Amino acid sequence: MKVKIYVEGGGDGKDLRTRCRRGFSSFFEKANLAGRMPRVIACGGRKTAFDKFRTAFGAKKADEFIVLLVDSEGPVADDADPWKHLAGRDGWHVPDAATDENAHLMVQCVEAWFLADGDGLAEYYGRDFNLNALPRRREIEEVAKDDIFDGLRNATRQCKKGEYGKGRHSFDILEGTDPAKVFDASPHAKRLIDTLRAKAT
Repeated sequence: MKVKIYVEGGGDGKDLRTRCRRGFSSFFEKANLAGRMPRVIACGGRKTAFDKFRTAFGAKKADEFIVLLVDSEGPVADDADPWKHLAGRDGWHVPDAATDENAHLMVQCVEAWFLADGDGLAEYYGRDFNLNALPRRREIEEVAKDDIFDGLRNATRQCKKGEYGKGRHSFDILEGTDPAKVFDASPHAKRLIDTLRAKAT
């Protein structure tokens, strides 16, 4: 089965979209998908990602599995599947014939994944990185989005690479993030990789 993932991220510029694709592709490759890699389509904004996913899902071939991957942008209720969450937050409705396996969330944003691998962040930013400034909760999906960004900015304020900037640093960090640590700390990320491993051939 050929897997295509329509990902929120990459902005409107060609360079950022290329870095987004590379970051996610490297992350998935290190998650033991080498040789059966999904094709990552960087879409920019979340609404654009949903629109492109919906178009691709409607035109998919029998040997294709189409995935939407977006930030949840907030906490996800324990009883909410991805489509229920997206319907409530964004007003999006599940396309005909799509299932829960076709929609996945980065909770509460992709930056939460970085909190699971503080060592990776420290290696990326160098000796002036302040690991103690990051939120310390093991349950990374329960850390509010604003707290994640505040922590990243505070942790990187003295770094030579400069203060954390979404897009400017995020996809390079993702490329070096340890997937095993993310899956251990994020049930939604674990659900994503389990789906990809089951579908990709």
